[in-house]
Amino acid sequence: MINNHTSEIKKSNTYKNYGALYLIPSSIVQLENVSFLLEQQKKLLCNIKYFIVENEKVARKTIKELNLKTQLQSITLFKYNNKISSDKVTIKLSEYFAPIYNGNDMGLLSDSGSPCIADPGSKLVEYAHLNNIKIQPLVGPSSIILSLMGSGFNGQKFKFHGYIPTISKEKENYIKNMMVSIKKEKETQIFIETPYRNQKLLIDLVKILDKNIRLCLAINLGSSKENIICDSIENWAHKKIDINKQLCIFLIN
Repeated sequence: MINNHTSEIKKSNTYKNYGALYLIPSSIVQLENVSFLLEQQKKLLCNIKYFIVENEKVARKTIKELNLKTQLQSITLFKYNNKISSDKVTIKLSEYFAPIYNGNDMGLLSDSGSPCIADPGSKLVEYAHLNNIKIQPLVGPSSIILSLMGSGFNGQKFKFHGYIPTISKEKENYIKNMMVSIKKEKETQIFIETPYRNQKLLIDLVKILDKNIRLCLAINLGSSKENIICDSIENWAHKKIDINKQLCIFLIN
């Protein structure tokens, strides 16, 4: 539920009177209790009472792990996600930031991983910059960065595509274009798929990519079932890997 505090906004444009917006990473493993923040960072957050979140239920679980001084039932959550159309976002942004204008720090949480990295939040951060609000990003898990670190692929030049096309011909052309970037620029290509379509995408990659291209699957990162597998497409053709309905990052190089 979005709480409307616009009537409380102070008529002040002085930067030092504003609170800060903390960008707080959350666990990328929802079904296991895994530490996702440094203890020294938790100390910075202990007095925060206002959070901008994707999903209230998921957010409350994350906030509980922060060991706040404020009781959970006294926390105010502002719901925000990419499903809100851009015109409505523009209208409501001032409502999200009302506590900050009154001198209170706020936290921005995504459901999984780091805010704004393949997750909602960039419009909020942009708004904060345009309105002289301090941004404080915190160190935490990002499945994209972890998969790149664990792949052995080029970490100096890489591109994250998000979800690639699902229609067969469009998908084939898209994958071939990624392969061109690899050959010309030595650029690592990173992408994801809905878990129930993972297995189909793996089959398609093996069919479409040249045999000397290397494919890495970063599966269930951060969990007890984590598995990072890298090999040439030629060898992938002989592997029997089941990634159906599992969290997976795909990388090719």
